[in-house]
Amino acid sequence: MEAGAVACAQVFESRGERAQRAVVFIAIAALGLVAAGIVYLRPSFNAAAARPKARTFASQQAGSPVFFNVTFGDAQHGAVQVFSNQPNGPPPIYLTSDGGRTWRPLAKRAVPLAALTFLDGRRMLAEERGTGIQRILVSEDRGRTWQPLAIDPRQFIIGGSWPVFVGSDGWWLDWQPQSALSPQRSPAVGLWRTVDGGRTWSRTAASGIPHVLFIDQVRFIDQRHGLLLATSADDLGQAVVVATSDGGVAWHTTATFDTPLAGTRSLGIGLLQRGPRLLAWLVVSTWDPQSGPPPSGESPILSTFASASDDGGATWGALRPGPVTTASSVAVVRVDEKGRLLLLEGRRLWISEDDGATWVPRVAVIPAGVVPTFMAAAVPGSVYAVAFRSTEAPRLGDTPAVLLRSSDGGIHWAEVQLPRPST
Repeated sequence: MEAGAVACAQVFESRGERAQRAVVFIAIAALGLVAAGIVYLRPSFNAAAARPKARTFASQQAGSPVFFNVTFGDAQHGAVQVFSNQPNGPPPIYLTSDGGRTWRPLAKRAVPLAALTFLDGRRMLAEERGTGIQRILVSEDRGRTWQPLAIDPRQFIIGGSWPVFVGSDGWWLDWQPQSALSPQRSPAVGLWRTVDGGRTWSRTAASGIPHVLFIDQVRFIDQRHGLLLATSADDLGQAVVVATSDGGVAWHTTATFDTPLAGTRSLGIGLLQRGPRLLAWLVVSTWDPQSGPPPSGESPILSTFASASDDGGATWGALRPGPVTTASSVAVVRVDEKGRLLLLEGRRLWISEDDGATWVPRVAVIPAGVVPTFMAAAVPGSVYAVAFRSTEAPRLGDTPAVLLRSSDGGIHWAEVQLPRPST
């Protein structure tokens, strides 16, 4: 996917989660938002540093954000990266330690951070990007201090994902999208592993990974069992699940999913976890995002499906249909602290308590004049959603963005005051 609105959508490419990125792109394209082009890829070290003094930012008027990236490690600690319709330098990053009531800017650095994410309540990953510099950093103290990973094996910076971790074990997959290559060539795939939190890395064989067009997500359940979710290059539109039980040395395909509906295109496949049960989450659309924004006045339909596995991804059940939404309400599903699946469709909240077998709609109480778009994060105690302050789809990229928070599982929502970039 190229520049413009696609670049904006790429801020949501968390650890290769193309399924979420694709549906977010649909919303952005439909809403006509164009932000500064950075790539937000996801995801131990400690050094003493003084905590910057917290500042409270006034409600934004001039310089209102038209888009932002949001990540939370728990209900209190999070970060936003604010994109303005008139950007001046890299989009600024702000941290909160009180659930968004107050914000402080990330400490200034000689080389700015292009993106960051929480892995848990304390650990964070970030990308440092400057002239001749592009590397991944880690923080064990919520962003007060940072250390670079020992190596960066990525040959394909755009395609390759950030590392994923299970405790001190981590895996770093490097690959190139097949669409960027000749159809006769397979993308190079490299897999590196660490057992000391990223201090040292060694290459793993990673044999058996099939010919794929795009890798949507890599997830390890424990130190030995991992899953790779991808789009097949041999059968376009088919989603595949590939598993390993030896820490990434050997892989084998455990499931293939064709597009369930005629006339639709798969936007990708993601993985959800509810206790020991795994769910493969498939989103298909009546519109192909590779062809550009949808025609003016048209709202593509997104259909969702889920398949369950109770044996760590070795076998999978049949696809079960889930909620159907339009592009203005993106089909991003979150798992809350009770293990329920949540999907926000405008002012309607879809809830599943049986792993996607059945869904119950509830009315979501949203502040007046605000149009919710998708659920951005779910952490113990809170869920967060991205919204816009207009009832009409903007075409000029000048509609302010809104961050919403719910503390009762998505029923009642209140606006979180976003920081305003200082002038």
